[in-house]
Amino acid sequence: MNDRLIRLFGLAAVLLISACTAPSADDDDDDEDENPLPAFVDDCFDELNDTIDDPAGIVAENRWEQTGVRLCDDGADIDYYRVDVPAGKWLTVRIDIDGDGAGNDDLDLIEVDSEDEVFQQSASSQPYERLGWYNPTDAPSTKILRVEGYNGAGSDYDILVRVATWHYGGRDCDEAYEDEAPNDDDGPCNRIMQFPQANDPYGEEEGYLAYHQPHYSNLRREVAYLVQWASAEVKKQWPDADTLGLFDMSEDDGDTPGRMVGQLRHPEGTHVGGNDIDVSYYYNNGNSLAGYACSNHDAYFCNGPADLLDVEKSTYFLAMLMSSPNVRVIGVDPAVADEVIPMAYELEEDGLIDSSTRSKLTYSHLAYGDGWPFHHHHLHFSWLWEEGYEGREAPAEGCMTETGSLELGALHQAP
Repeated sequence: MNDRLIRLFGLAAVLLISACTAPSADDDDDDEDENPLPAFVDDCFDELNDTIDDPAGIVAENRWEQTGVRLCDDGADIDYYRVDVPAGKWLTVRIDIDGDGAGNDDLDLIEVDSEDEVFQQSASSQPYERLGWYNPTDAPSTKILRVEGYNGAGSDYDILVRVATWHYGGRDCDEAYEDEAPNDDDGPCNRIMQFPQANDPYGEEEGYLAYHQPHYSNLRREVAYLVQWASAEVKKQWPDADTLGLFDMSEDDGDTPGRMVGQLRHPEGTHVGGNDIDVSYYYNNGNSLAGYACSNHDAYFCNGPADLLDVEKSTYFLAMLMSSPNVRVIGVDPAVADEVIPMAYELEEDGLIDSSTRSKLTYSHLAYGDGWPFHHHHLHFSWLWEEGYEGREAPAEGCMTETGSLELGALHQAP
C-alpha cells in the first residue's frame, strides 16, 4: 500500500465543480457573506498568503472556484487561506492537483488552529485533497487552511467550494425534506456527502471525531444524520461521555474504501453507496476514539470478555441507531454481544429504550459470530441498502449521476 495513504491525523462526497448552470435542489447559493474576507491572491514568489496572519480569502459560495493556483516547488512556499462556513451550512473545500498528487506533485490540505497547530488534514498521494464542516451556530465559523507540499513538492491546483443544506440534531432526513421527495433515488437524503468534521479538536459538543482518512469519509446524507443524532443522544444522557471515533465509510463515488489505491480495506461489495460506517465503541478507559473492547484479543476476535467496553453507553448508542426503521444490521464482536444483549434488557427496564428497539438489539438486527471478524475494536453499521448519488458529477443533461446498483447481501454477511 502507498506509504503515504495513512500519513495524517485523519479527522475530516468528494465534490467536484459542477458543469450545471444552476445548483442542484439541495445545494444552496449562500447569501452574501457579511464578514469581510481578505482578498484572494495567487502568489508564488511575492510572499503573499504565506503566513497564518496573512491568509487569502476563500469565498463560501456554492460552486465558487479558483483555477491554476500555484504552490512553488522550492520547499518553502505555503499557501494560507481563510473560509467562513455560513451559519447552518455544510461546506467542503477541495483542491484538485495538476498531476497525480504524488512525488513532485504531492500537495496536502490542512486545517490549523489559531496557533498554526494541525487540527485535521487531508494528506495522501492522490490528485485531490478535501476537508469539510458543518456549522451549527447562527454566525459564520472561521476555518484556517494551509496548502503545502510534501517533501518540498509543488504544483498548480484548483480550489473548489461546495455549500449545501444540513439539518443537525434530527434522526430522520426524510422529515427534513417532506416536500422534496426524499425517497427518490436522486432525492436529497440519498446524496453521498463528506461527513462533516466536528468543530472542536476534542469533539466534545458533537460527541464524535472523524478519525481516519478523509477520502473514505463519505455517507449518504440520511445515514450521516442518524449517526450524528445517535452520538448526540448519548451526550444528552451522559454529558461526560467520551468522544467516539468515526472510521471508514465509502469513497467519494460510493465505492469501497481502498479502491482508489487498488487495495480494498473491506470485502468487495461492502461499504458501498454511502450506506455503511465503522464506529468505535465506548470504552471504560476514558478514550473512545480508538482502542479495543477487550484486553485479551488476537487479530480477529476478543479471546475473552469485553472487559474494556463501556457497556451501558455502547448499548445505548446501538439502541439509538436501531431506533431508525432503516437499519439493516449492526455487526459486533461476539464478546461485545455477550455484554450488550443483557444490558439492552436493563435499559428497557429503566425506560431508556422501548421494547421494539430492545428486540432489534437482542434478536433481529445485531450480528456477531464467526462471520464477523475484526470487530473487537469497532462496530459496523449498515443501512437498508439504497442507491446514492455523488452530487459531484455533472453530465450535460443534468446535475446528478448515480452510483451503480448492487445486490443487497444477506443479513449476516461480513462487512
